[in-house]
Amino acid sequence: MARVLFAWELGGDLGHARRIFEVARGLRALGHDTGFVFQDLLSAGALAAPATWFQAPLLAAPEKQPGVHPVNASEILLFRGFGDALSVAGATRAWHGIFALWKPDVLVADYAPGALIAARAAGLAHAAIGSGFSTPPAQDPMPALRPGVAVEESTLRRADNALVAGVRGALEHLRATRGMPAKASDVFRVDANLLCTWPEIDPFGAREGADYLGPQDDPGHGATASWRGSARPRVFAYLKPRDPRFRVMVESLAKLPGEAIVVAPGLAPAAAAASSTSNLQVMVQPAAIGPLLAEADLCICCAGPGTVAHALAAGVPLALLPEHFEQFLVGRRVLDLGAGVMVAPEAPQAELPRWLAQAAANEAIRQAAASSPMRGRKPESAAVRIAAMAGR
Repeated sequence: MARVLFAWELGGDLGHARRIFEVARGLRALGHDTGFVFQDLLSAGALAAPATWFQAPLLAAPEKQPGVHPVNASEILLFRGFGDALSVAGATRAWHGIFALWKPDVLVADYAPGALIAARAAGLAHAAIGSGFSTPPAQDPMPALRPGVAVEESTLRRADNALVAGVRGALEHLRATRGMPAKASDVFRVDANLLCTWPEIDPFGAREGADYLGPQDDPGHGATASWRGSARPRVFAYLKPRDPRFRVMVESLAKLPGEAIVVAPGLAPAAAAASSTSNLQVMVQPAAIGPLLAEADLCICCAGPGTVAHALAAGVPLALLPEHFEQFLVGRRVLDLGAGVMVAPEAPQAELPRWLAQAAANEAIRQAAASSPMRGRKPESAAVRIAAMAGR
């Protein structure tokens, strides 16, 4: 039996936690032990099985100018404190303390760069899982993030050099003999890069040196819901109540012909009941989306890679409302496939009802989704890959 420690540090969407839980469930079914180091321990309630939990060591983010966007993956980490050598050293010590307490055989990181720095320094086998955004292609300099926006190479290298200096300074302070990065891509290097997505919707585009396994969250898990009638279109929506566009989207769905089901985790049950109508069901619990997508005509979501992958595997077109940059990059890939439409966060809310009605009637995206190479594609098991890695 191997001991596999999961780490999640960055990223605010609980999609990270759900993906980890599904992979951990698979590992436990194979007889392995799992532990968790999360930035958000409130997520622990989502896992029914007993487990060992630790709070992830977090760095203090430096102040940055409002409205400044990171130019590449290195600068994302700089914005989160990884340019401060002493801060990184303190977090690395804390990670090594967790390793000493729990004694893992393998570390699995889902957007956990500090954990990976510590694992390399400790000589601990490590893998990354995720959509690909947190483990960008190994280029020198690290690639610019924003498609269509020119960035000087010197700007990219400045960010890379600052990240390398922070990490090297931390490891020198700890007198580490392993894991010293020579270039920024070394900070993101892993023993195994298990991308829980498909190459067509990789935020950075299809790449070599990665294993594309497909989404790891089980679309059959969750609360049961069903379509009530035969009216079309059938629209499935996964929306965040915190999104300022949430209310107008729900009101617009209620006015569409056909039928809609909205999954809105975190919404108060009373608010969900008040929003539901004869042709609109609003749910507050995560739903089993597989059966719903099998009979849906349109999927609305924020472009989370898991929901996007499940929708395209079902041949369902997408209407996307990204909230953050990773989702925007996934949305761009969907647009490249012709299988969806996307609206920017800053678009006037008054335009959303018309945008939604047009998406529901868009025959071109429906045909593109139906003929997508992703339709019917089945994921491989990340748990099996990790178990094999642990047994080496």
